[in-house]
Amino acid sequence: MNDETPSSPARKKLRQMSIMDSLSKPGTTQSNCVSVGISSTDCTIDIEPEEDGITIVEQSITTTTTYSSELQNDNSTEKSWKGKPLTEMPSLFLQKCVQLSDIKPGRDHTVLFNAPFLMSDAVPEPHPTSYTDKWDTEHVKMPCSPSNLYPVNINGNSALDQRWKLVKQAFCDKKISCSLELEKAILSYNSRYNQIWNFRGFHEFVDKELSSTERQKLFDHILPGIIRLAIEVPERVTRTPVLLVRNKSHSISMSQSQIASLLANAFLNTYPRRNTQKRQSEFASYPDINFIKLLENRSRSSWVYGKLRCLLNYFDRVVTEEPKGVVTFTRQVVSDSEYPSWDTASDTLNGFHVSSEGTIEKEGSGLLQVDFANKFIGGGVLNTGCVQEEIRFVICPELIAACLFSEVMENNEALIITGCEQYSRHSGYGDTFRFEGDFVDNTPRDAYGRRLCQVVAIDAIPFRSKEVQYKQESIDRELRKAFAGFHCRHGVALTAVATGNWGCGAFRGDPRLKCLIQLMAAAVTHRDVVYFTFGDRQLRDDLYNMYSLLKEKEVTVGTLYTMLCQYGQQIGGSRSLSLDLYGYLYALLDTLDSEDGVADCSSETNNSIIESDVDVAVEKNL
Repeated sequence: MNDETPSSPARKKLRQMSIMDSLSKPGTTQSNCVSVGISSTDCTIDIEPEEDGITIVEQSITTTTTYSSELQNDNSTEKSWKGKPLTEMPSLFLQKCVQLSDIKPGRDHTVLFNAPFLMSDAVPEPHPTSYTDKWDTEHVKMPCSPSNLYPVNINGNSALDQRWKLVKQAFCDKKISCSLELEKAILSYNSRYNQIWNFRGFHEFVDKELSSTERQKLFDHILPGIIRLAIEVPERVTRTPVLLVRNKSHSISMSQSQIASLLANAFLNTYPRRNTQKRQSEFASYPDINFIKLLENRSRSSWVYGKLRCLLNYFDRVVTEEPKGVVTFTRQVVSDSEYPSWDTASDTLNGFHVSSEGTIEKEGSGLLQVDFANKFIGGGVLNTGCVQEEIRFVICPELIAACLFSEVMENNEALIITGCEQYSRHSGYGDTFRFEGDFVDNTPRDAYGRRLCQVVAIDAIPFRSKEVQYKQESIDRELRKAFAGFHCRHGVALTAVATGNWGCGAFRGDPRLKCLIQLMAAAVTHRDVVYFTFGDRQLRDDLYNMYSLLKEKEVTVGTLYTMLCQYGQQIGGSRSLSLDLYGYLYALLDTLDSEDGVADCSSETNNSIIESDVDVAVEKNL
């Protein structure tokens, strides 16, 4: 199949439609449309380390890609996608390309299990063999640390005791048979919050949402397993995880079994120094990790219950059968010298696939999947949030481990999580979110046991005023952030980026601008883009029509950047602009010199666009 590049008359018609459509301010629709994604046999693939650290893989299995009939059937009344076919996009397991980085302990990579390790039927052995504590500013403060002291009352006198002893006393040799007993146990080692924390949200969830059978399973099977995983953390995580601090590139690799133990402690609210809300506290620049806000949330809203069901389903899975794989967490910091000069960048846009159906985690399987992140990774996953990032984190709870050790992101940073597994099915978005049952993830693994799944977390700017996003400084910032996420220091043949309306919705971003920004960042990092509009066909058409014209005119990233900045200058001036962004770009592209690929961005041209009536501008482009 070839790209859906229309002939010249078709281009003209598409262009006319786009100008007319762009004159009305678009709304943003974000709803998850369920489609069938990648299916394959769960297996490993062979890897061959290269001298420069790049890993090239050749798949030793047959992978089957299935799509909904609308996504795949050329004979349907209207296909849901336009552009380069999804099957032709470079991915982690559909064709030979640069793959996941090797796991090698070193100055920039902390490995919490015995390495080298190759995937087998055995769980990776923790390294070192016995627990080694680090209680300092560079490491997670572990609940089992001997330095973790807590005030207790002994015969009316205040004293300090090892908090880990209190945790074990709360659960060892005691069966928790109801949510009230769980509350009492958790507060026994969090006594200073006796009058602050409440667990009414969790009580209501257990008593009113769960069936009697589900309640019995929770207290007879799931919760005892969570407690066991938590108490075993000194034997499972024998090396204190390093903190992924700001302005320092570093990776942490750990087994899925170790992550399960860390998350079990988060569920039981055992992490010290992570409960205070004070701005000057030690971990004020880190996300929440203890589950208390989710457990005390009194909202009976279905999405809160859906999140709890997803998390309990994860724990049910890992306590029933210990996972054997590995996950790598990477903080990627980009230096100023690595960024391109946007105004002179000579790259043109790469391949583009845009679909009104499908989701990033399904149809984007095997691609670099964008997490529309909060600068505090995870956003409101452990609170009331339930949009793109939070949903991804509850259906793939191993992502939540990043909240434990990842400091707030700076503008030149991204977090990349490699190897996470999906455990739950879901439907809906926001207040329509529902847990739809267990999900068995058959995504192939690499030789280290990592699922061929790579999620990149990049945080967009939340705009109070929509106009601010068109200013040059805003465009520069978003380009730098997208570049930080898409950039790879390992060369060519990179996987495509699976993304969508990044920074839109509550952040008030314009998806038409955000798409161009991501296309530009992908162009200079040599990646194709797969874009999902989440049911919005009009947006799909607008994006593709603009992309097609930019490709036809061979517009460089530098030229497009200049045009966007010109638009920002004009709407920031004293005169209001008649056309919205795409209307402005269409009018400006009419001045493009096909020989040198440069648009006429002179003040005279801009003034003529501004002063023209909207109808005149439209007629000009017809």
